[in-house]
Amino acid sequence: MKETIAVAMSGGVDSSAAAALLKQQGYGLIGLTARMWAEGSRCCSDDDIESARRVADSLGFPHHVVDLHEIFEREVVDTFVDEYASGRTPSPCALCNRFVKFGALLKEAIGLGATSLATGHYSRITVDGIEFALWKPGTARQKQD
Repeated sequence: MKETIAVAMSGGVDSSAAAALLKQQGYGLIGLTARMWAEGSRCCSDDDIESARRVADSLGFPHHVVDLHEIFEREVVDTFVDEYASGRTPSPCALCNRFVKFGALLKEAIGLGATSLATGHYSRITVDGIEFALWKPGTARQKQD
């Protein structure tokens, strides 16, 4: 078996398809779903968590729910509100990616023995020496002379 990859599972089609493709390619998997709100929400709801758990069960790998509502509130929600109140237009998704998904959730994945974290998002990673960059699929990185 190849290394173990954690899959950030929202309960939706994209992350479920990513998990199925990785399983098909022979990777060991751990499913992770972040609980973003202390109380119910349309986003990251109990139904979404249950859907992710069903997918993990049907594909035969463990699924964990990670309570990240405190870091989400502090780093994403509070920052968004402060920025918006100051007349700026913040990007909550960029904050969530940095602090929650590729911060706290990745740390949890590594703590569970995963070598990396996969999502259902379409992206491309480029490496230049020791510098990593996250790009939209199909984007070319051009160096300046």
